[in-house]
Amino acid sequence: SEERHHAGCRKFIQAVYDAGYIFKKAYTGLYCNGCEAFKTEKELENGRCPNHQGQELKRIEEENYFFRLSSFGDRLLAHYRENPDFIQPESRRNEVYNLVESGLQDVSITRKGFTWGIRVPFDEEQTIYVWFDALLNYYSAVADKPDIWPATFHVIGKDILVPPHAVYWPIMLQAAGLPLPRSLLAHGWWSINGTKMSKSTGNFIDAGNYCDTYGVDALRYFLIREMSVGQDSDFSQAQFLARYTNELANNLGNLVNRTLNMTNRFAGATVPGVEV
Repeated sequence: SEERHHAGCRKFIQAVYDAGYIFKKAYTGLYCNGCEAFKTEKELENGRCPNHQGQELKRIEEENYFFRLSSFGDRLLAHYRENPDFIQPESRRNEVYNLVESGLQDVSITRKGFTWGIRVPFDEEQTIYVWFDALLNYYSAVADKPDIWPATFHVIGKDILVPPHAVYWPIMLQAAGLPLPRSLLAHGWWSINGTKMSKSTGNFIDAGNYCDTYGVDALRYFLIREMSVGQDSDFSQAQFLARYTNELANNLGNLVNRTLNMTNRFAGATVPGVEV
């Protein structure tokens, strides 16, 4: 619930503050409205956010609370080395490792003067920055269920792996004294007929329609069969029908049908035991 999330965020940021990893200072930075986050010079492409090239960055000056990311670089690198499967696929792990090895900067985690948002418990004039708040959703939703956290696999899109999920999120958990997920799995993007899917242009599939027509398992099979972990893939009606007909119906379907018929004919409709 929203109330539980707000309470969890306030408790989390208070714990990190009490541990000495949050401090206050004046800040000037370039802010991307699309990401709802500040961007460093290293992250920019052609002077703009790589994910929102059509938007100009705003220069904002204000006094905020900062998170001491710079104190966790060595600790995070050690975690990467000791847990080689923490970031998957391997190509993404190398990218993240090189970024952290180049040095981390302290980052703003609050905003001042906003009428909405979650209030900072140790300074009610400040609200928790939306990117910090959003990451905490993963934990606040299950904070009262120790059998669920930590997650085994945290599955996310490749565009938000660096830096939010592979750098900020594990450091936030370390600062609060909480266990990290066993692995971050970054998946690629789906395009449709060679073009990136977009709700604004309407070129996307309705998964519900596919499930109603062909069954949920058929859609799951196609998605798993068509995409390699970490790589992009394309969705087309023609390719879906080809796999549905040739692989599911003709190959696997015929195999299952013949196996069942032979089980009925030769084993009395009972799966025989395994002989050692």
